[in-house]
Amino acid sequence: MVDILGFLTQYAAIIIFYGVIVAILIANRKKLDVQAKFIILFRMKWGLKWMDKYAAKYREWVILLGYIGMGAGFVGVIFISYVLIKNLWDVITIPEASSGVALVLPGVNVPGMGVLPFWYWIIAIFIIAIVHEFSHGIVARAHNLKVKNTGIVFFGPIIGAFVEPDEKKIVKEKDIVQYSILAAGAFSNILLAIFAVLLLTFVSMPLQQAMIEPTGFTFDSYVEGNYSFAQNGIIPGTLITGVNGIETKTFAPFSESLFCTLPGEEITINTVNKDYKIALGENPDNKEKSFLGIKEIRNEFNIKPKYTTGMWNVAYSILAWINGFLKWLFLLSLGIGLFNLLPLPIVDGGRMAQVFLQKLKGEEKGNSMYQKVGMFFLFVLIMNLVLPWLMNLF
Repeated sequence: MVDILGFLTQYAAIIIFYGVIVAILIANRKKLDVQAKFIILFRMKWGLKWMDKYAAKYREWVILLGYIGMGAGFVGVIFISYVLIKNLWDVITIPEASSGVALVLPGVNVPGMGVLPFWYWIIAIFIIAIVHEFSHGIVARAHNLKVKNTGIVFFGPIIGAFVEPDEKKIVKEKDIVQYSILAAGAFSNILLAIFAVLLLTFVSMPLQQAMIEPTGFTFDSYVEGNYSFAQNGIIPGTLITGVNGIETKTFAPFSESLFCTLPGEEITINTVNKDYKIALGENPDNKEKSFLGIKEIRNEFNIKPKYTTGMWNVAYSILAWINGFLKWLFLLSLGIGLFNLLPLPIVDGGRMAQVFLQKLKGEEKGNSMYQKVGMFFLFVLIMNLVLPWLMNLF
């Protein structure tokens, strides 16, 4: 029997959020533009004055960054295209390989990151969308090209943002101007990801580290196959505190101590309850290296007494939330930035490929080639998402 109350409780935030969205859409239904039956555009003028102001104030810098973004964009198109094709090849040819492509949505467990909380997701997506779309707009305005509207777009349940520049004027501009406008969104997302990880690494994470006392590390699951930890009954969730009697309060020094070990070598794993003598396994990717056979490793810690009560505890909780958010902002912003550089018909990388092929082959032949390239990469993307699931069924 389905636990309706439990379901409503678990997904209350998501249900309320989408309830509010539906109410807003109904209230503004006369202003909506529905395309292809599932794409809903809600046009606004919000942010246009801001774009005009800063594009005029920092015109030279915006144009320069746009040109840098263009170069980075073409590198990104080649890189992400190669990664997508290689990942599909690995999934087909290496049975134990896991797909490196997945939809990152609230409630999804991402290896090494954990489950994506809904509020992290919605706040990060809002920031990423605003940065992405406003970057297109401000680069267009720096080149004195009109931006007609901003707005919110709904692809079914997926929410995004858009800016609407004057496309007729953009296509008449020089190639370098078109490329810089098209690449601006993805480039800004990659810069946002870099900013997030720098802020996390050099500011917020050191502050949190000063408030905690590491106690060891745990792991959430075994690698597929019968390896050392599974063979010796070291179950997921066990707090591991050292190796060969040497205390290791985080996974990094533990891993370093095993760097020069060989398959078959015996070591002692120290935990809070007992010690385990195990023989190291053989790394499936390199038979000369040892292997434990565990994944989803997480460092554990206790909060220092000072930060467990009063305002200090509030400060710690806020900082912990910020650190978690910055990790997800980095992952989502980088992923969305790279995804937008794929040569697909619906994203910026596809538009860049279309302009390039039109100039290379002429408008008619270029568009024909662009459609073939776009369909090929759409097929590769779908197979990356679907094939691992299908292979697990058989």
